[in-house]
Amino acid sequence: MTSTIRPISFRRLGTAEVHQRYLENDTDLTAFLGARPRTIAELLQRAPKPGDRLLPRAALCDALQAYAERHGAPAESLASIAALRAPATQCVVTGQQPGLLGGPLFTFHKVATAIRLCRELAATPGAPKAVPVFWNHSDDHDLEEANRLFLINQQQEVQRFRLEIDRTNEPLCAIPAGAAVRKLLAEIEPLLPASLHRDWLLQLLQPRTGDETLGAQMARLLFAAFGHHGLVVVEPRDLPAAAFEPLKAWWQKSNQIRDKVKQACDDLGDVGIDVTLDPATTMMFELTGGIRQPLGDGEEYGELQKLSPGVLLRPLWQDACLPTLAFVVGPGELSYLCTIAPLYKLLGVPMPAFVPRASLTLVEPAMQRLLSRFSLDLPDLDQPPEKLAERLLSGDDGDEIDEALDGLQAKIQESLAGVSSKLAAIDASMLAALDRARSKAVEEIERLQQKVRNARQNREGTGIKQLRRLCSTLRPRNRIQERVLGPVQYLAAYGNKLADVLVDAADPFLVEHGMLELGAS
Repeated sequence: MTSTIRPISFRRLGTAEVHQRYLENDTDLTAFLGARPRTIAELLQRAPKPGDRLLPRAALCDALQAYAERHGAPAESLASIAALRAPATQCVVTGQQPGLLGGPLFTFHKVATAIRLCRELAATPGAPKAVPVFWNHSDDHDLEEANRLFLINQQQEVQRFRLEIDRTNEPLCAIPAGAAVRKLLAEIEPLLPASLHRDWLLQLLQPRTGDETLGAQMARLLFAAFGHHGLVVVEPRDLPAAAFEPLKAWWQKSNQIRDKVKQACDDLGDVGIDVTLDPATTMMFELTGGIRQPLGDGEEYGELQKLSPGVLLRPLWQDACLPTLAFVVGPGELSYLCTIAPLYKLLGVPMPAFVPRASLTLVEPAMQRLLSRFSLDLPDLDQPPEKLAERLLSGDDGDEIDEALDGLQAKIQESLAGVSSKLAAIDASMLAALDRARSKAVEEIERLQQKVRNARQNREGTGIKQLRRLCSTLRPRNRIQERVLGPVQYLAAYGNKLADVLVDAADPFLVEHGMLELGAS
């Protein structure tokens, strides 16, 4: 499958302020996030050196292998885990909470960027070997965020689907979703494109048990789509017991952590950064009775392995467990990482290089043809389709044609009226023939007018429908495509070749949004 990528500036589309400033190498952010690596050489200058973190490598790899085998990982993923057993091998890490049927497309873009960065490292003489790892954050308890799927329906509108389950504060890893997913698949099946890959996808998405969680389904989907690129996946609850030891030590420093975060927020305000993370947000949770309960700073807890860090500590826990060389992050993550980055030094965790994920809009051939037909580009689709139609379809000269035909009728009537008196003087019997000629001429002109009006109505109706399809697909809900639509419709059309195209397109050093024009499926 061929594809081309066309860059569009984020300044034309909009993005988080920290993301824009980080891409532009704003020196005010360097004290918080470090300098953005622009090449592999700069990445290696910034990145931590190879070596174990707080978690013994053998125990880590045993856990990764057990998880991979349980979720049907391919040989290439197992080979990455085997390579990670070597002391010099590092990880390029990315992550996200599991989402319904793969979550939003940006999750795939994160994974593709991590894999592409590993490929770039492998092609660089002297660079350490790195394997891509996806932190499948099923400790998260935000079911409302995870339980959403958006597809384009038959009316070319964005339709939301959700599982018929309702929970409160339960971590996603504890919520059985298999039965509800089966019901959902039957509901959305008519919306999936007919293709050679449709049955493969539906079989892949079918839960293995009625109790399967969203995290387990996410793992199977990622292994199926990206496993041949050596992707490794893990959920926090599947880490070995030693992984929880850092949390115990950090919890004893909760006051220092909170002070450091507050200071970072003040310092960011001084350089004009609007802090999006509440410095008073819950630092640690405890999984008790199936619920993820918040803990007050320094509060006593029960079993160590029931601790679950909040957003302040989750990235540091990940990088304490994994030998992370680089962390592939999205715009929102950069916004809170600049707040918590000072904690890496405080807690003795080597800070990885932060690499913004690729940002992409997938454009199938039919959508590219519509863009060309209407002479539109992605930034133009920030208006409702009706507004676009009003602007694009109003200049078709239809009103001028209608007025010209009205004028022609009037002239015929006037001219024939002048002939009538002269004709009566010659032979009054010919007036009836004149009236028939006048009626026939007027009737033919009126028929032509009606055809013009019908053609305009059909054109406008078709145009609005096509514009609605264009907006729903490329700028759904007036947002960037990757934040709303998921990979399901594209996997149905392209199979796991979609992953290959995404990896090729996901340049880890690209500083613009990419319009990824896909070839025929």
